[in-house]
Amino acid sequence: MIILGRKSNIEVKIRPWNPGKLGYACMPLKRNVPNPKHDDWKLVSCPVCGSKCWEGDLTRQVKATGMRALCTECAIRAGVGKRR
Repeated sequence: MIILGRKSNIEVKIRPWNPGKLGYACMPLKRNVPNPKHDDWKLVSCPVCGSKCWEGDLTRQVKATGMRALCTECAIRAGVGKRR
């Protein structure tokens, strides 16, 4: 387990994903990565907030295992149990 940081009594942790449990894959936001260097990245919308983000081959592979792909912000919020 890795503790990313602490702010306002919220602890953000990254843990290994176990198949069969709900997990979130982070998709890079277009506003953070306007011009991707990977040809396999496709522009998609986050299913939660609608922000434009990039979905690559790796993201498509982990989605096939049952993980849910969200923009980075929504994935972090979901991981700490906060909604927008």
